[in-house]
Amino acid sequence: MSEPARSYHHGHLRETLLETAFGLVDTQGVEAISMRALAREAGVSSAAPFRHFADKQRLLDAVAEKAAAELERQLDEASAECSDALTQFRAMSVAYVRFAAEHPALFDLMHSTDSVAAPFLGTVKDERRLKLIALIIEGQNAGLIPEADPELIALTSEALTHGLARMIVDRHPRLRTLSSQEARQLALAATHLLQSGIGLS
Repeated sequence: MSEPARSYHHGHLRETLLETAFGLVDTQGVEAISMRALAREAGVSSAAPFRHFADKQRLLDAVAEKAAAELERQLDEASAECSDALTQFRAMSVAYVRFAAEHPALFDLMHSTDSVAAPFLGTVKDERRLKLIALIIEGQNAGLIPEADPELIALTSEALTHGLARMIVDRHPRLRTLSSQEARQLALAATHLLQSGIGLS
């Protein structure tokens, strides 16, 4: 259990409560969250959380949004360290699977929250999918990726990546004891197999 937040700057109570709830979900799961438990963990009065979150569902929605922002940050960070489109393409897949292995409760909450799930699974023109397709086209222009339909390659990659992540979070019998490093290695192997399957070297 994390240390209670015993102090906070005036006007920053919402951030303190959200950070505390984020940590509770990450370490103990959604079932550990209640407005009373949050107040106790944050070291505030039992009424304080209701000044910023109308109910538990609003709180969980905010935690899901924070988790999505953190995953997005990790995806950007992973791809920024790469020198070419193909390496970025793989790095984003690995970062996605690794996040699921390291933060299964947050990953699950994200994808069960309608307002958050769309950028990762839903709309065809969302920013993340467009970035992935742009990377594929860049790789094709550089001769690293063959001239197949970029949207089909992106969809196939997403199916593989999310499928692996979901199997880890759902504690599939063959993946339930996977460490973060083992999840990384699995994602690398799976994306390499995908690349071989579509003709990449």
